[in-house]
Amino acid sequence: MASTSAQMASDSSPSNLGCTHDVFLSFRGEDTRYNFTDHLYNALVTKGIRTFRDDQLPRGEKIAPELLNAIEKSRSSIVVFSKTYAHSRWCLDELAKIMECSRKYGQKVLPIFYHVDPSDVRKQTGSFGEAFTRYEETLKNKVQSWREALTEASNISGWDVNKGYESQYIKNITSDIADRILNFKPLFVGDNLVGMDSHFKKISVELSMKSNDVRIVGICGIGGMGKTTIAGYIYIIKFLGDLNVVASLEMSKRFTKKKVYLVYKSYFLMISKREKIQR
Repeated sequence: MASTSAQMASDSSPSNLGCTHDVFLSFRGEDTRYNFTDHLYNALVTKGIRTFRDDQLPRGEKIAPELLNAIEKSRSSIVVFSKTYAHSRWCLDELAKIMECSRKYGQKVLPIFYHVDPSDVRKQTGSFGEAFTRYEETLKNKVQSWREALTEASNISGWDVNKGYESQYIKNITSDIADRILNFKPLFVGDNLVGMDSHFKKISVELSMKSNDVRIVGICGIGGMGKTTIAGYIYIIKFLGDLNVVASLEMSKRFTKKKVYLVYKSYFLMISKREKIQR
């Protein structure tokens, strides 16, 4: 039965359900929207990690269906527990859904304890206990599921952000997520490659980079002939002009500079312009 359950979880995992994000960010806007979470979001995106952050959905009594769908179609969720996280019923509903996806699909949950004691989250004491004192009177039907979600999430190994430079915490968190959780494979393009300029000239003609349309170019060939190296060279050297930039393999990622898309898994380069693809 255990193997059957594991197989079912694997078959219905976010990747098999057509995941659209690598990370879903759950946070209390009043506490961290314009500081820690904003910096974390930008660091994740810069590293090529597709991250969902709720910026524009209207707040209401019930969690928006769009948000539930975003959670389901994310490979992992980062939960930033802050002082008033539990004071938001929206946040608690998000967390309950996140933990449901963790149990059902095997989605990874990554807690960050931002200036809060993990034991307060686990036992619903301190500021978390204050919130639940009010909920016990008005929302008894949801209290139990919220408590279970908080306890379950806080028992997962995460990051305790309390003292020190936040920039260093964010650097460590993003690197850990990219390397250990999402298994990003770094691609370093050196400056001693021979014959790349001729490849670039041929591909740049096909890309028609001065035009306003969208072009997709496939780089095909037998394994080991250098398809990925060529794609990396064109993006890193010619578009970024920086030999120290690290790209990632086997992930569809958006790079905002020059509006370039790379899909390394299929060895495609796509230059995004203003007009739609003409079929």
